[in-house]
Amino acid sequence: MKIIPSIDLMGSKRVEVVSHTVDKALEDSDPVKIAAYWEKAGAQMIHLVDIDAALNTGRSNTGIIKKVICSVSIPVQVAGGIRSRRQVEDFLSYGASRIVVRLKPCSMDAADDFSGLEKIVLGIDYLGRNMFRGIGKESLTIREEEAVSWVLKVDDATGLKGILLTDVGREGSLAGLRSETLSFLSMLRETGLELMYAGGVSSLEDILTLKKTGVEGVVVGKALYNGLISLEELRRIV
Repeated sequence: MKIIPSIDLMGSKRVEVVSHTVDKALEDSDPVKIAAYWEKAGAQMIHLVDIDAALNTGRSNTGIIKKVICSVSIPVQVAGGIRSRRQVEDFLSYGASRIVVRLKPCSMDAADDFSGLEKIVLGIDYLGRNMFRGIGKESLTIREEEAVSWVLKVDDATGLKGILLTDVGREGSLAGLRSETLSFLSMLRETGLELMYAGGVSSLEDILTLKKTGVEGVVVGKALYNGLISLEELRRIV
């Protein structure tokens, strides 16, 4: 299982995000140096999120994302507001190893746009039992069994590299894992796709619990930056 440090970007600086809302901006942060630090610390992959693109602020972090990708030798996964085939193709041309694309849950309207592209990861924002986030901030009520069936249909249409499930209710909260999220992870495990998780991880116990579900990658942000857990210790354990 990979431990994947996350760097959330706004205005080409790192920010801290809680439930998809920017909580703090670190004006003196340099994402390139941060990525180099995680690589030196032994990270096997870095997760970059363009918060500006995700929130439609009108700003872009594409330039700094490209610099980060070029500055490290480990794989870089890019997420945040990626809504078109052209964006995916551009990030792949920069050298990104994986691109996280979010589609409206249980809709196939945009799935064909990404057909034939390699390295696509389906991002799913989970709000709680049978509750998901759509493309904007609206919430959708969908049976989790239907969501799993939808994932398989998207995979058939696009050829997914994997799934990234984000527990939005736990994102940036350091509140740990929710039982309903673990249950949904187990359901997604049945798709046979590579599975990654993000949201609320705050302890070694959380990591070990996720490992038992068969998750191949865990995206961790605040807990690493706040020193609650160390990448070295996590790598030794997993």
